[in-house]
Amino acid sequence: MPETSLPSSEAAKPAFWDRVGISLSGICVVHCLLLPVALAALPLWPLLETAHAWLHPVFAVLLLPTTLAAMAHGYRKHRRNDVAGWLGAGLVLILGAGFLGHAMPGAFTETTLTVLGSALLITGHWRNWRTNAACRLPAPA
Repeated sequence: MPETSLPSSEAAKPAFWDRVGISLSGICVVHCLLLPVALAALPLWPLLETAHAWLHPVFAVLLLPTTLAAMAHGYRKHRRNDVAGWLGAGLVLILGAGFLGHAMPGAFTETTLTVLGSALLITGHWRNWRTNAACRLPAPA
């Protein structure tokens, strides 16, 4: 197959799924790190409890297809297992922390796992974007 170079504007911006994934992972980190602020607002908890009950399932519904789409698109193009590993490990940590978080001892464990998972996801999406941009061949159909 002949090599095709990417236009500079195309190579400079991340793929759609990687942009969405980085944004969602960043929102997860902000959510977890704002837990102390939420605890300070404890008198308002009945109002916050309703919103918090649906937040983790919504994150899961958004993160799962976003990460899998970015992983599939990227892997078809660059065939790098390490990039898929970053994305997969981050996704497993975030989903595990989200679903098992309230059963874990202390909020610190849930927060730590979510921040670590988000960092892995952000790293994975960034590496996926950079590897896709460096790959000169178009993704197979």
